[in-house]
Amino acid sequence: MQSPSAAALGFLRALGTIRALLAASEATPVVSRLGWIVLPAIALVIRLAYVATLPPTNVVTFEADPITYDQIALNILSGKGFSGASFYYPPGSDVPTSFWDPLYPYFLAAVYWAFGHSIPAVRVVQAFIGATSVAMAWHVGRRLAGPAAGLLTGAILAGYPFLLYYTGQLLTETLFIALILATVASGIEAMRTGRLTWFLGLGVAGGLAAMGRAEAFAFTLAYVPWCAWFAPRRAGRAWAITLAVGWLAVGATLAPWTIRNTVQFGRPIVTTTKLGYNLYKYYHPQMTSDQTVRVVPFPDMEGLDEPARASLLERLGIAFMLEDPSRTARYMVAKFLMLFKLVPSNDATRGYALVSLLSFGVLLPFMVAGAAMVLMRGRSWWPVAGYVAFSVASKTAVFAGIRLRMQVEPFLVLFAAVAITSLMQGTIDRFAPRVAHPDVVPGGRG
Repeated sequence: MQSPSAAALGFLRALGTIRALLAASEATPVVSRLGWIVLPAIALVIRLAYVATLPPTNVVTFEADPITYDQIALNILSGKGFSGASFYYPPGSDVPTSFWDPLYPYFLAAVYWAFGHSIPAVRVVQAFIGATSVAMAWHVGRRLAGPAAGLLTGAILAGYPFLLYYTGQLLTETLFIALILATVASGIEAMRTGRLTWFLGLGVAGGLAAMGRAEAFAFTLAYVPWCAWFAPRRAGRAWAITLAVGWLAVGATLAPWTIRNTVQFGRPIVTTTKLGYNLYKYYHPQMTSDQTVRVVPFPDMEGLDEPARASLLERLGIAFMLEDPSRTARYMVAKFLMLFKLVPSNDATRGYALVSLLSFGVLLPFMVAGAAMVLMRGRSWWPVAGYVAFSVASKTAVFAGIRLRMQVEPFLVLFAAVAITSLMQGTIDRFAPRVAHPDVVPGGRG
């Protein structure tokens, strides 16, 4: 029977061997196949198995958002354009609107066109998109932190409970996560190679991400010049050229939606008109810090079109914020805490709460530690850290919840992977002399 010291020695040697192989073989076929093929395949199987357990129904019953997305998609297919009733704002059925982020309803319309009005079909397509996100997360992780952290990031995300849950919902999260990861990944390759094709891909992915969630627009506009500045420059004008290609790609991607809004409302709307509504509602004096109030009184907006209503509500929302700074501060603190709650809600089932605690709850300390570590690792990490900070700040300032945390969750998992792999490496390094000289291991035999 093997002695404890011999077993420990064997374990440390195995860890050291794995670390050495990963460090020396980032581009080897084995590691690449793990990241690009094996992990996404596992993620796909897990997601398909999960969606197979859901009721095979075409009735959307989750909440107002998916119901509205579903209605807008059906209206698009029926020739009514981007229009649909909302349960709270803006009022009216089949009314043209730019309130909602446009990409997801158009995505639903495409799936419905191909497979009919089938919610199960949407879930299956989203399972494939989620598997693709795992591959991109691995790629971002290995480029920024090495193959070990990349593989660990992909492995965690392959079965991450919250991502599985949103795979089965008619909500923007699954599609948006794939697009923001594609944006970051394209930017990394653009900075590495300086190739215009990557700047083109960065602009298209970033433009689509902005159509998926308006918050991505500001990040994309800032990310393109960052990537252009740090890309290899073969000539003095290279920065301007790469910047122009990236921004033109963003503009071309957003142009159809902007033109549609200009024609419909007489003014260019690049993303959505929802900011005014959110500021007004969530800083209204009758709103509670936990955002549980469903209805607040709205001003008389008779005769105003949607952009004019949005502008009015934005002004009133800012006025609410300024009239009572202490209340505003309390609301922001409460929103921040809601964003990072360990248990989704007070009425969550014991099983749901346990799943949350054993996934996000376990990783949270490593996420915090990893975030601190990456900030000290140089400018390559700053865009990712900047995106996370901006996204968290925007939700803290407007509307927060665990669902909205999903937009940054893959990057938080990457931070955790950095901390975990660094801890493992430190442990191996600490015991390296003992591994190299087994005769000095307590209890060992020379």
